[in-house]
Amino acid sequence: MNSKNLNESAKFYDTGIGKVNAQIIGNSCAMLNMEMLTKYSRFDSTILLGIGDGSLLEQILSKFKEVTVVEGSDRLVNEAKQRFASHTGLQFVNEHFENFQPASGKKVSSILGNHVLEHLEKPVDVIDQSRKWLQSDGIAIFTVPSATSLHRRIGVELGILNQINDLSDQDQLVGHKRVYDANQLKVDVLNGGYSVVEEGGFNLKLVSQAQMADWPAELHDAIYRISRRCPEEMCSNLYAACRPK
Repeated sequence: MNSKNLNESAKFYDTGIGKVNAQIIGNSCAMLNMEMLTKYSRFDSTILLGIGDGSLLEQILSKFKEVTVVEGSDRLVNEAKQRFASHTGLQFVNEHFENFQPASGKKVSSILGNHVLEHLEKPVDVIDQSRKWLQSDGIAIFTVPSATSLHRRIGVELGILNQINDLSDQDQLVGHKRVYDANQLKVDVLNGGYSVVEEGGFNLKLVSQAQMADWPAELHDAIYRISRRCPEEMCSNLYAACRPK
């Protein structure tokens, strides 16, 4: 996706549905990332792939000594620089993931790739590239939308989708190239040179995000906690926590 298309997709975050999406995805990914980092890594230095609306960064920033955000949209980078101007140890790099190189070959203790793989033409190439940025005992966390989720199954039942892995209107609006099932996420991560230390699902959706606009944060958080005890194929998002081989 070129910079113009990235900036067009970034406008989604200004819409009503975009704000609901940010609340759900930002909060749940923050909780999932904290859970995985607590179990398998440390809060030292991290590379965050993509910034979205900034809600995820806002929730994890204080946990780390150093955070580098790599984002291809100059619009989102400029907005984030103003929003987070007072934070030290934070660096923004306006670059496509495929072209990013850490300064002086410095490596980090974690990589957070939340809801970015589904946007990429060649996700395995980026996964493989990310290993070069990671310390040998570091952890990489990738999260993606799930093709097998309850709400997609309901969409097929209602005739909104022909198949669960079809791209919806919202998928196309935000620049998704695919939706993942658990097997495809694992295949891409393994082909990218990682081993998987934990995989699973999180979050549950029965209805569209437009229908969730008035739900309180407490309800979203409760749904997240319940989802961590549900079969991954029912969840709306998938994750893989990985180490470099």
